[in-house]
Amino acid sequence: MRFRNRSILLFITALWLGGCSGPPALRTLAQDAVAAMGGAEKLQGVKTLAMKGGTGTRLRMGQMVKATDQENPAQLKDVVDIVDLGNGRASLDYALQLGGFMQHRHEILTKKGDKSIGIEIVGTRPIIATTPGGLFSWGTQNSPEFLLRRNVVTIALSAAESASDRQPAIDKELNGKMYKYGTAQTKSGEDLGLYFDPQTRLLAAYEVIDTESILGDVPAQYILSDYKTADGLTLPHHITVRKGGKDYSDVQFVSIAVNDPATEQVFAIPDSAAEEADKAAAGDEYSPMKIVKVGNGVYHAVGYSHHTLIVEFPQWLALVDSPYTETQAKVLFRAIQEQFPTKPVKFVAVSHHHYDHIGGVRTSAAMGATILVEKGNEPVLRPLLEARHTHPQDELDKRRNSQPAQQAGAIEVYEGKKIISEGGQSLELYPVSFPEHVDPMVLAYASSARALFQPDLYTPPAAANGGPPAQHLLQALKQLNLRVDTMVGGHGGIGTFADFLKAAAPAASSN
Repeated sequence: MRFRNRSILLFITALWLGGCSGPPALRTLAQDAVAAMGGAEKLQGVKTLAMKGGTGTRLRMGQMVKATDQENPAQLKDVVDIVDLGNGRASLDYALQLGGFMQHRHEILTKKGDKSIGIEIVGTRPIIATTPGGLFSWGTQNSPEFLLRRNVVTIALSAAESASDRQPAIDKELNGKMYKYGTAQTKSGEDLGLYFDPQTRLLAAYEVIDTESILGDVPAQYILSDYKTADGLTLPHHITVRKGGKDYSDVQFVSIAVNDPATEQVFAIPDSAAEEADKAAAGDEYSPMKIVKVGNGVYHAVGYSHHTLIVEFPQWLALVDSPYTETQAKVLFRAIQEQFPTKPVKFVAVSHHHYDHIGGVRTSAAMGATILVEKGNEPVLRPLLEARHTHPQDELDKRRNSQPAQQAGAIEVYEGKKIISEGGQSLELYPVSFPEHVDPMVLAYASSARALFQPDLYTPPAAANGGPPAQHLLQALKQLNLRVDTMVGGHGGIGTFADFLKAAAPAASSN
């Protein structure tokens, strides 16, 4: 009996001391992964990573014709993702094609002194500066800021520091293969799920909650493959991202440069954006914004590229669209409060569900506006308004989850035509199907100025941007029997109806 008890004791001791094989501790796996990548000292010496020559796909752009349609992937090429860990900067540079739509875009998170600012360079638009929350990307991520928190070097080092040295890994399957799995934390305290490849010892994937500007808090999965040597480190050249259980981005890079001094020029502020960069660095929230009078009680809030219609009623205001970003919406409401100090925004009507035109809707709801949504757009707008946004927490999430909770985020769903009228002013909302772009598109008509607001279909004041969308819009206006004098763009500016007819008539006459 003594021999048997002594044998049991020796067996337990061997397990405790690691004298016999057993599941490795998570910290051991995380440290082994760091060693396989080149070692902690080399990874800690990484100041910049430049991932170049990327090709792949991007989804979750919200550009479906119907809100319930399955989304088609956009094609990405010439992708260059740069993260500057030493200075807290990042850059997303890429060419995007979605069907017949093609655009070169570059979103940069940089610094003006010690203040973070954003630079956005899109196609032929003017280069602008904004505070970081004003950036909106269709590249590998929703914003370059994600590169700072989600790159493999930062994640691997965080895992090696925070993973438990007592908790053993478990076996867990991913994409048909078994990995060693465990949990750790990011430097900011977010929970991490980690998949380690038992053969290569490398980090194969990690899971974390991402807070997307439109999707809100979503479980995100980063899958790493094609590890190759880059300047003495072993780094993944193929990165697949899934968010909310759906494909998000998938990019294969040709090469990765470590601590390349040439990356510094990417973060230089262009001369044409220097004045705006000063404004962005001086304030908590900045994005280009001006309010232009259209006619009697009707105004055009002109942002960087995506705009809003303001209709003034005797006691309150109604808006059509709160587009692009949370920052743009905050700047919009600040400008409205300065120009209309006694009039709250009572309603914000949504023209359509495309993400770039609803990026500020949550901020509008947080400011107390009721969001008017045509039934066809509800499948996108309701989840947008109901989502949690915790990292970082946005204004709507703060109000709803304060103590005591504040009433915010009201949504009113309507079907078909809706008219808001008071004191001789009216805003008429007409949902119309435009299958070449979106279904439905809500046309907004302000009767006091005989002004029509519509995004994407026609960009005033130019008379040379017709084609099928403008032709279809003209047919819709004839069927609705609206008397329009002024066209107000969700993009572009303000134009006459006569100019619109010049743009639409050539396409119409070809039928």
